[in-house]
Amino acid sequence: MAEDSFKPIPLECVLPDIFPAIALYTKGSGANYVLYKPFDRPFTLSDQQRLERTGKQNIYVQMDDSVDLTSYIEEHLTAFLADDSISEKSKNLILYQTSMEFVAEVMESPHGLSSNIGRCKSLIKNLMKHVASSAALLDVFQEIAADKLYILSHSVKVAALTMLVHDKAFNISPDEMLDVGVGGILHDIGMTMISGDILEKPEALSNIEYEIVKTHPQKGYELLNNAGCFNEISLTIVRHHHEKWDGSGYPARLKGDNITRSAQVAAICDIYCALVSERPYRKASPHPEALRIMKDEAGRTFKKELFDTFEKIVNKQTLQK
Repeated sequence: MAEDSFKPIPLECVLPDIFPAIALYTKGSGANYVLYKPFDRPFTLSDQQRLERTGKQNIYVQMDDSVDLTSYIEEHLTAFLADDSISEKSKNLILYQTSMEFVAEVMESPHGLSSNIGRCKSLIKNLMKHVASSAALLDVFQEIAADKLYILSHSVKVAALTMLVHDKAFNISPDEMLDVGVGGILHDIGMTMISGDILEKPEALSNIEYEIVKTHPQKGYELLNNAGCFNEISLTIVRHHHEKWDGSGYPARLKGDNITRSAQVAAICDIYCALVSERPYRKASPHPEALRIMKDEAGRTFKKELFDTFEKIVNKQTLQK
């Protein structure tokens, strides 16, 4: 089977006698996956010990079993993240993988958001705790940079980085931080109403196509506002993450501090995450180059003082690698 037909799960997170009825595979040479246990056989402590002795760190499930796997991970996620015996790398994998699964579901069925708000907040709470304790968040970004999952990984990265900046720079309440995270992970929800032909176009967009893409913040805001279960902080991040300090942004051409602080931070994080990610039409910018590009825009695209704060925070993260 093709490599993209499988997804990894850390062996540390496969709980004996609790893991659901899902077939498990080991990875051999190349893209060769070998059935380890069929779906109807329980995963036992002996299985776990046997795999550990072979040095396996991850085991694999078919993408067709993603729904059952995600339900299992979400049910046990808080416990996994609090377990000191589970490695930081494994925690990163399950947290960001689960977050991207959620974003994927939302992107496929955006009008079902109101029924998923509880799941969204639960994931953001776990992301909040992880962001606050992670020594090198930017390292994690390198592990979730798959091109074909760009909009999913980008949403998770922006949420995590926006919360990191708020955590390090501002004394805000946990409730406000939760709203910041929700806005961050859903900031591009309006993209679900833009034609896939435009979003997946490998070359530069035409002026008309670009104007269509520019409608996504307002469309996303209207979608969440109509759902009736999102806080104003989350809504303003979704609506105004493309506004610019000099008033040349969109959709409302807000200027200066008429743009809320949370939306300003999200805008900075959005651009940074886009610059350091590889795309079909350009290579990823290294961290120093991304900051240099953004620094040239300070005072125009961003509030200079806020960008300086952001720069100090992300530079400290890179030094902690």
